Amino acid sequence: SCTADGGLMYSWRLILAPPEVLDYVAAHEVAHLAQMNHSPAFWAVVERLYGDWRAPRAWLRDNGAGLHRYRFDG
Repeated sequence: SCTADGGLMYSWRLILAPPEVLDYVAAHEVAHLAQMNHSPAFWAVVERLYGDWRAPRAWLRDNGAGLHRYRFDG
């Protein structure tokens, strides 16, 4: 996620995703530093930083919830 003051935070679970998904998520969050929304201008920044973002975004949509099955419960 990207905070209003520009802090970027990532879930440790992303290490379980394919490398291209990691790169996409990084580009997505960095794009929020320029556009704090999901407007066409935002997606243009993502595309400039990453390239065609549609496949990794689809992977997250289809598989992202499954990453939450991994937990450390002490």
